[in-house]
Amino acid sequence: MTAPVALIVAGLGFVAGVPHGAADHVIATRLAGGKSMVLVAGVYACVAAGAWSLLQWADPTALILAVALSALHFGLGELEVVHRLAGWRPSLWVALSIVIAGSGALVLPLARCGDQLRAVATTVSPALASAVGWAPLQTGLVVVWLVAALVAIVGSLRSSHPAVALDIVIVGAVGMLAPPLVAFAVWFGGWHALRHCGRMLSIEPGCAALLTAGHPRTAVLRLIRLAAMPSLAAWTALAVLGWFTVAASIPTAVVAAVLRLLLALTVPHALVVLWLDRTTARRDRRAELRSGITPRGTS
Repeated sequence: MTAPVALIVAGLGFVAGVPHGAADHVIATRLAGGKSMVLVAGVYACVAAGAWSLLQWADPTALILAVALSALHFGLGELEVVHRLAGWRPSLWVALSIVIAGSGALVLPLARCGDQLRAVATTVSPALASAVGWAPLQTGLVVVWLVAALVAIVGSLRSSHPAVALDIVIVGAVGMLAPPLVAFAVWFGGWHALRHCGRMLSIEPGCAALLTAGHPRTAVLRLIRLAAMPSLAAWTALAVLGWFTVAASIPTAVVAAVLRLLLALTVPHALVVLWLDRTTARRDRRAELRSGITPRGTS
C-alpha cells in the first residue's frame, strides 16, 4: 500500500470512528442524575478542549498519558464485550490479559512503527516518535502483548469461549500484518466504534425500549439522530484542520491533526465510558445479590 493511499484509508478510518462517542452527552446526563444536558455537554467540551490544549503545549507527557488512556479504553471495551456478549466474567488475571490483548490494534502498530506511522508521529510529537522508534521498547510491547494474548486465549478456550479467543487472534493479525497506521485506523473505525455503538443501543433508554419492542431499525435511527449534531461538529473541526494543513502542503499533518483531535475527544469519552462501566457493574452486582446468585468472577 502506497503512502498516499495509506494516509487516505487511515483518515477515513478515523473519521468513521468519530460518531461512536457522539451520544456521550446523553449517557453522561443520565449518569449525572438528570442534570441539565447543556451543562453536561459544556463540561464534556471543556474537558476535550483542555486535553487538546495539553496535547498542543505539554508534549510529550500529555501525549503519552492520552495514548495510555486510549489503550486502556480500547482494552476495557473488549473486556466489556466479553461480559455482555459472551456472558463471561473471567478471573482477574485472565481479565487483565484480555484488556492488554484487546489493545493490540494500538500497541502492535506502535511497536512496529513503520515509515508512515513514524512520519505522522514526528508531526504530532518528535519526542514521542523518537521514543516509539526505540528498539527495546518496541520489543517489550510485542512481548507483553504476546504473553497477554496467550493467557487470554488459553483462558477463553478452557472456559469454552472460543469466540473470545478468535477476537484476540483477529486483533493481533490486524495489528501485526496491516500497515501500522492503517491497522489502527481501520480497527478503530470498523471494529471498536461499531461495537461501542452496539452497546449504546442496549443502554440508551429510548433505543433499548425500541429493541425490546422488536424495532431494531428504529432504534438505530434514534441513535443516529442523538449522535448527529456532535458528529457534525467533530467532522467540521476535522475538515477545518485538514483544510489548513493541506493548504500548507504537509500531507502527514492532516492525519496528525486528526489524531490529536481524536485523542483530545478520547479523554472525556473514556471517562464517561469508565463511569458507565462502574455504574453498570454496581447495578449488576446488586441485581445478582437480590436474586441470590453468587456474583460472577471466576473463569
